[in-house]
Amino acid sequence: MKKEVLELSTKKSIHPTIEIKVDGKTYYNNPLSHELFEKIENFDIVVEEGKLSALYKQVQLIFPVPMDVLNKLDVRDIRSLLEYANNRILDMAPKTEKEKAEKNEPKPGADVSA
Repeated sequence: MKKEVLELSTKKSIHPTIEIKVDGKTYYNNPLSHELFEKIENFDIVVEEGKLSALYKQVQLIFPVPMDVLNKLDVRDIRSLLEYANNRILDMAPKTEKEKAEKNEPKPGADVSA
């Protein structure tokens, strides 16, 4: 039986990049490192204090969108962009073989006679 190994690199993620478009121009995420998320979390504190402009800085940490472009976006669109990025990051977590198998098991009451 072959041993399963998850091989990682500090040069390139095993996950696909996150892609967004603003005014038809495509942007890809910056490397999603621990250091980056510490900076993002620092802005979370500022946002909780009611300074919504920090949301724009969070987006710029994740994506290399020029601030003059971001500043033209509605703050609600900025929130949607951050939610999209967050969901994509969480969805990309590697699954264990057990989790994959559980996902593929038939649900109770499902017709498996097909």
